[in-house]
Amino acid sequence: MKEENYEKTLEKESLAKKFNIDPFIINLLYKREIDSPQKVEDFLNPTDKFFYDPFLLNDMDRLVKRVNLAIEKKEKILIFGDYDVDGVSASAILINYFASILVDVDYFLPNRYIDGYGLTKEALSLIKEKFNPTLIITVDCGISCHDEVEFAKTLGIEIIITDHHDIPEIIPDTIVVNAKLPNQKYPFNNLCGTGVAFKIVHALSNLETAKKYLGICALATISDIVPLIDENRAIVKLGMQKFEETLPLGLKMLLKDNKLDYNLTSTDVAFKLSPKINAAGRMGDAGVSLTLYINNDKNTLKTTIETLNKLNCERQALCNKVYDDVINRLKQISIANYNCLVLYDKNWDSGILGIVSAKIANEFNRPTILLQEIGDELKGSARSVNDIDIFTAISSLKEVLEAFGGHKMAAGLTIKTKNFKNFISSLNNFLSNNYSIEAFKPVSFYDADINLDQITEKFIKDLDRLEPFGCNNPKPVFNLQIDKDANVFPMQNHPNHININYKNIGIVAFNCNKYVPLIKNSLTQVQLELQLSTYKGKTSFKGIAKNIITGKLDRPKLDLASLYLKQLTYPSTHYKNVESFDKAKLPNFITVAKKEFFGTLFVCNSYESYMEFLELANANDFQNYMHDIISNSGINAVILAPNNFSNFSAYKKIIFLDPILSKNYLGALTKETNAKIFIPNYKKVDSTLFKDLSLDRKVFAKYFKLLSDNVMKHSFCNEMELFKILLFQNREINFKQFMF
Repeated sequence: MKEENYEKTLEKESLAKKFNIDPFIINLLYKREIDSPQKVEDFLNPTDKFFYDPFLLNDMDRLVKRVNLAIEKKEKILIFGDYDVDGVSASAILINYFASILVDVDYFLPNRYIDGYGLTKEALSLIKEKFNPTLIITVDCGISCHDEVEFAKTLGIEIIITDHHDIPEIIPDTIVVNAKLPNQKYPFNNLCGTGVAFKIVHALSNLETAKKYLGICALATISDIVPLIDENRAIVKLGMQKFEETLPLGLKMLLKDNKLDYNLTSTDVAFKLSPKINAAGRMGDAGVSLTLYINNDKNTLKTTIETLNKLNCERQALCNKVYDDVINRLKQISIANYNCLVLYDKNWDSGILGIVSAKIANEFNRPTILLQEIGDELKGSARSVNDIDIFTAISSLKEVLEAFGGHKMAAGLTIKTKNFKNFISSLNNFLSNNYSIEAFKPVSFYDADINLDQITEKFIKDLDRLEPFGCNNPKPVFNLQIDKDANVFPMQNHPNHININYKNIGIVAFNCNKYVPLIKNSLTQVQLELQLSTYKGKTSFKGIAKNIITGKLDRPKLDLASLYLKQLTYPSTHYKNVESFDKAKLPNFITVAKKEFFGTLFVCNSYESYMEFLELANANDFQNYMHDIISNSGINAVILAPNNFSNFSAYKKIIFLDPILSKNYLGALTKETNAKIFIPNYKKVDSTLFKDLSLDRKVFAKYFKLLSDNVMKHSFCNEMELFKILLFQNREINFKQFMF
């Protein structure tokens, strides 16, 4: 075994020299199962050999014969696509290919709101009336449409299905090309819909002809989040190299409008181009986006891009509104009781629910389903987390579903409103019975630990050789431990984002303002992506934080009693669900919480009670927070000196380890959460809390003037940040008096 390891080490060293790449990155590739010289060669330099013989796909020979017959007989052919980037791109490839051989074809992209998703009988009737085709070729859809294909036959229409989605129990009785079908000779089954269209052109003509559409295929492959390995990696890497040569004029103009050149990255495609192209389909008419692929009039294309920009802004506004609605709704339920979050509203737009579902699922670490109520039906999207197969979970409830489709991490579905409660309970039962609590734990993933000495300009440039990044080839994330002496501060004009300056690297952490006191008071691990930043000719190392992990808290310099006093500020109100407990119960609370993992929050208003808690509990078994609860997930936590009730609603038990200063505080809290509240009956309020506080009118006037002079001039997220601003104006003030 030792000899084998030595040989493997020599092999890696040889590869590092051969490709002039950092040995650390060769190790990273081996961890990703790119673990032989040939695999490394193929990964770094994919070639045409990955464009497999299209006739290895089941039914491809039948498809070619049927299409050639239709061309020979001058039949009316129609391309039926989906309304996302993949469907539009796949449609464009076939439309443009047929045009290149002087075959005029019609096309139909369903309107999300009028026609619904995929092949429907209503859409087929409309197509029959408007176009009267004898042959329809679907792209990126149709695999679940057995009944619709049979209906089309009664209209005198033959349908060829080309798709890439998961295979249902019953497949259409017609020519079907889908690499996921069983008993395939084709060596790769993760092509997107546009990838399948690329193979169709390859089969109908030849590889060189198909490669004319490689740029379109690369863009769609990135956008559809299919694994960027094997043939998909070749499509994307070689296709991006040919963007200037193979992209249609409209897409080139879209690049320019987004201030991108032909050296863009897969991240640029995914986050700058795809949302614009997708916007048209999400807002209704995907035909607007198709114009970019099939029209060459610059004025028309300019107008189209302006329309897409406008639609994308509207889409963003809708997403923000629905997101805010969902967050407010989730605050009203005890999410710790649910394995899956399912909500609906008649005012939500089904076109953007997939985007919002993904965001909620990520924040709350639970599969999420959001639905729009339309008549007596609910239609929407599901997104999953970790390794939880939401498609299988939903499929198990097909008796209450009107329609569904998708894959492991994402699905679309329609149910009757009357079945909603049954659907929720059955889905949660399925998840409880098939997944342990471990499956719902937040996953902290990174590729490798790294230290500052390893971060060099060459190392970061070598990382870029692993492009294109995406599904199954994510951008490498490294775990860097930073000391408490790191300089942490909010961005001046965007105080919700923070900068962490640590020795020779600057780290940006978006939406992480609440981490500032944690980073300053505990050893912190930042999991980050690395990049080079150039400003005024000077190159520096930059990290983009993907995750921040803190542990046991040190005693903060801040006077915690100051925040404790905030309990006195609440108006008189009734409270509920409150129970006292004695000291003997505390170990049991901790034991039960560790078994359940979600739903319990321990609240400490003094560092002494925090340390008392840690004498009974391991700090690593609980999230350790200071001032703010950062996660929405309801994962078990202990918070020191809470500044507000934010995210308290995620818990079903809230256990205070210090006395409550005012019953009004409990009343305010129980308005924010349905949790059972426990307060200690074995502790009394420490009178020294009020020591050194002045009631003098002059003192009040001094603080009031400081506030009135500064509060409107600066950006801040909480009282602590405001106090730091005031401290620059008057060094004699203190935080406790300021809070009082």
